[in-house]
Amino acid sequence: MTMPIDLVLVRHGQSEQNLASHFAKNGDPSLYTEDFRRRHGGQHRLTTKGRSQAEAAGKWLRENGLSYFDRRYVSAYTRAMETAGLLNLDGPDWMADPLLREREWGDFDNIPHDERVVKSEESMAMRDTDPFFWIPPNGESVAQLTVRLRSVLDTLHREC
Repeated sequence: MTMPIDLVLVRHGQSEQNLASHFAKNGDPSLYTEDFRRRHGGQHRLTTKGRSQAEAAGKWLRENGLSYFDRRYVSAYTRAMETAGLLNLDGPDWMADPLLREREWGDFDNIPHDERVVKSEESMAMRDTDPFFWIPPNGESVAQLTVRLRSVLDTLHREC
């Protein structure tokens, strides 16, 4: 059995988390509010810009003959499901796959990079030593992520 002939991957549009991270990297951590920090990263929504990006991606797919897919998978993250809906593509229902998601950052999920360094200096030093196998506190390493995503590819191989 072979893999599907066409595999199209679409990343979600700009999310609240992307925006907060961008502002924090430029010296303004104000978007990391108490409410923001309490939510799991998977609950962050698209920004206005992110919704426009998703609509533009759908338009591009339609204009380039990629408007229908036999099977459609989406992450269970809110921003990914919003993006899928805004693509406005024909086809079967989207299947939410809990394995199809971004890397789990654990305790580092909703805090700016500067706070990560302060809260866990030793862990951040390990990241610099071996980033592929480094595990953020209560998160997952890039190595663990690749194992998780292998399961998604195995499903595509088996079922498509």
